[in-house]
Amino acid sequence: MTAFEQLTGTYDRVPAEETGARISRFQGLLDREGISGALIIQLIDRFYFSGTIQDGILIVPAKGDPKYLCRRSVERARAESGLEVVPFRSLREVPLLMEDMGLGGSLRLGLELDVVPAALHLRFSSLFPDADWVDLGGLVREVRAVKSPFEIDRIRAAGIQVGKVMDLAARVLEEGMREVDFASRLEQRARELGHQGILRMRGFNQELFYGHIITGEHSARMSHIDAPSVGVGMNPSIAQGAGFRVIRRGDPVSVDFVGNVGGYLIDQTRLMVIGDLSRDLEEGFAQARDIHDRVAAAAAPGVRWSELYDIACDTAEGLGIADRFMGPPGEQVRFVGHGVGLEVDEYPFLAPRLDLELLPGMVFALEPKIFHPGKGITGIEDTYLVTDSGVERLTVTEREILRIL
Repeated sequence: MTAFEQLTGTYDRVPAEETGARISRFQGLLDREGISGALIIQLIDRFYFSGTIQDGILIVPAKGDPKYLCRRSVERARAESGLEVVPFRSLREVPLLMEDMGLGGSLRLGLELDVVPAALHLRFSSLFPDADWVDLGGLVREVRAVKSPFEIDRIRAAGIQVGKVMDLAARVLEEGMREVDFASRLEQRARELGHQGILRMRGFNQELFYGHIITGEHSARMSHIDAPSVGVGMNPSIAQGAGFRVIRRGDPVSVDFVGNVGGYLIDQTRLMVIGDLSRDLEEGFAQARDIHDRVAAAAAPGVRWSELYDIACDTAEGLGIADRFMGPPGEQVRFVGHGVGLEVDEYPFLAPRLDLELLPGMVFALEPKIFHPGKGITGIEDTYLVTDSGVERLTVTEREILRIL
């Protein structure tokens, strides 16, 4: 693996051979679906396929070389991407530029309709009145779901980063701290370790800031974000994460922290306590870890995503906690794990009715959480790489309750 210090202390560029391999795989899917060309607009999809987020449109034909149409900054795009970069100023220029690539007339063209604003879709429809537009969201996610060694190196490094953050957590957590004060110490350490600060989510109106460092009864509060542990936050405009609650002895302290190295994420949750937890919270942690370990043991290439979700729910049912699993009664989320990569909500999703299979190179976070009304949550989360024979854990922090005496 590339040295952690090298990955976190340099302006890390994506090699041209890496983006070339990604585009080649994507072109195979375009050909499979009978799509003549793709217009990649969403910022992180552009980065994945080109190595730059500079403002523009990546045009990928099913056959032939792609072009990056760039509005700003052309200089940076050329320095960061191995693709041909073509300056342009207005969307009105795009049809002619695409005609030069053989993508004019009555063709089947694709946009990421899962994330592209409707107004922009309508604009492209007016610019290409004879085109048949289809959604590329699923195909893009399919390509991005299987990570390359380049990507896995950075996810591993993010695991080391979070491990170092948790080392600090065990030293600085004190009775009487506010959640936000504890969180700020960990966030500062993450920045020192190369965390870029911004976490990306693909879901509409979904956003995240470092993760959720939440305590006591506040940790059992749900909110708008599609996550099983949310917290109260600092005000209603954010309504998630650390708030002003004062941490007390015996409180469950849930540190759900997302590492980030070179744009690549890893997700980990650990439970902490100053002193001792009550017996039911101790039992809840043991139950969450039991569910977690059963799912991880069953995960392997060829296993359906929904099958792993069913194992988690069946185990929770057997433990008598189904009504408090992955949320309080009536507010439970419908997944037990999610893919991570450049975004925190990638394929695969360990969720019902998703009968796609795990493949070697997929990376997912597994996060069983149990709710204790009026007291808080217990749970554990680790991130795994699917290997040829099973899974490998990429998060490195010890898997016990972290106790501050």
